[in-house]
Amino acid sequence: MKKILSILAVLCFSFLVFASPAIERSNNKKTLDLALCIASEPETIDPTLVSSIDGSSYSHHLFENLMKYGMTDETVGGNPDMFMTEIVPGQAKSYTVSSDGKVYTFTLRDDIYWSDGVPVKAQDFEYAWKRLVDPATAADYGYFLNDIVLNATAIQNGKKDKSTLGVKALNDKTLQITLEAPCSYFLELCAFGALMPIRQDVVESNSNWTEPSSLISNGPYKLTEWVHDSYIKFAKNEKYYDYSKLGPDTITYWLSDSETAILSAYQSGEWNFIESFPTDMIEPLRASGDCFINPYVGTYYLYLNCSKITDWRVRAAMTLCIDRENIVKNVTMGGQLPATGLVASGILDSNGNDFAYGSSELGAIYGTLSKIYPQYDLSTYEGRCALAKKLYNDAVADGSWNPNTTVVYNFNTLESHRKIAEACGVDWKTVLGMNITLQNQEWATYTTGLGEHQFGVARLGWIADYNDPITYLELMVTGVSYNYGLYSSESFDNAIAKAKAMPAGAERDAVLYEAENTLFGRNGFPVAPIYYYTQVYCMKDIKNVGYTPMGYFFFTYAQAK
Repeated sequence: MKKILSILAVLCFSFLVFASPAIERSNNKKTLDLALCIASEPETIDPTLVSSIDGSSYSHHLFENLMKYGMTDETVGGNPDMFMTEIVPGQAKSYTVSSDGKVYTFTLRDDIYWSDGVPVKAQDFEYAWKRLVDPATAADYGYFLNDIVLNATAIQNGKKDKSTLGVKALNDKTLQITLEAPCSYFLELCAFGALMPIRQDVVESNSNWTEPSSLISNGPYKLTEWVHDSYIKFAKNEKYYDYSKLGPDTITYWLSDSETAILSAYQSGEWNFIESFPTDMIEPLRASGDCFINPYVGTYYLYLNCSKITDWRVRAAMTLCIDRENIVKNVTMGGQLPATGLVASGILDSNGNDFAYGSSELGAIYGTLSKIYPQYDLSTYEGRCALAKKLYNDAVADGSWNPNTTVVYNFNTLESHRKIAEACGVDWKTVLGMNITLQNQEWATYTTGLGEHQFGVARLGWIADYNDPITYLELMVTGVSYNYGLYSSESFDNAIAKAKAMPAGAERDAVLYEAENTLFGRNGFPVAPIYYYTQVYCMKDIKNVGYTPMGYFFFTYAQAK
């Protein structure tokens, strides 16, 4: 429980606080050319279209939203050179909220410019937000403002034009946003990558506007080079209002998915920071003082394609017999916790309790089934396997599942994903007798297959976008772009819509808890949660790096040690 409590304490910062300023630190004048590796080639760095943590990390250095993540003076993960962040003013200098909590009016700073010297205007935010919800954009995060900003849902469903979205530039420096209902986490959304401003003239004049020759940004850095499948390079943005305090002169993000090659480049001194390396090196690297483990609000889970594995009992059986304790102890080995539901540990309910453990002692995955099948002890792996066998055999016996079916398990290139896939495959074969084929794919091919639902099982990790259970639960709403397994439940959809319209409190908590329990009851199990993330990384020769448990590292003010 100590680890859980530390995550909860950290996340209290997520609900901050417009009035609290970011900590300022003196700038080290030595030239610093930072070399990092956080992922392989991104699909895009268009902030409206980005759907990955690495893509969003680039966005947070190139662009700046109304709000941003500013560093506090609290270190994190035992690293004296890394600091927790909080939500602070970004491009906005102030805001007001109407008495009913539904209208936010932001006043922009006077000293904000695009990297080509053009002033940032409220119209740039209006354009970006309307572009996001426009069905024609086909953004993965198109649903993000549904049931939050006025008319967003109707626009996404094709019932209203994007011009009706409740976002309006009253003048060049004033942006008014009208909500469907008060939203306790709205300011967190205003720091999110998908809602960052973009220039209409830039986007619509060039289909390749995200290339270095065309990209215009308003954040602390600007894009100078992009050698695809090799590296992306940023340099300080001279037009940024805080330019004099920026740290690295350049930031080069090297692109790789080879864990051994990544570690080799780090150990040879070529790179200052990495996030991926062989798991069996975690302990030696921690002992050497290179490796640290941060709290990370995320869930690693498997989509179980409801259009291919049509019987919920088979999906439930597959979920039950995964030996999560074995995976976190012997496969991932980074201090992860076995998942008890889809909503990650660290997301809080209105009483400040960890949502992941609030619905029952067993959590959502096992809690609902324990009520349906009280004769099985689901607190033990043996008991879960016993129920898994019953459910699977019942589906086979009544002809709902052909035991000769081979299920294809897709995963993107990374050694840890392969090892997890192998461990799950062994469990399914040993306990249920299922035939599993593992299929490794490069990221671009993999994500295309997800969108086309061309899999039986597929892995994904979801990192919280803000501190509320909705950030996870709405992924399973019918028609949402991330509902890759094609789960559909009217009662679940209604519960999520109801919760979005409710004020924070015990009644809303109850609706959300029940919604997650619905996911893991009869006719459910569209996903099989595996573990709750930790953030494992290596860092050397730099200091003053920022971090949020939502998964982003900020090198904006980094300095050489």
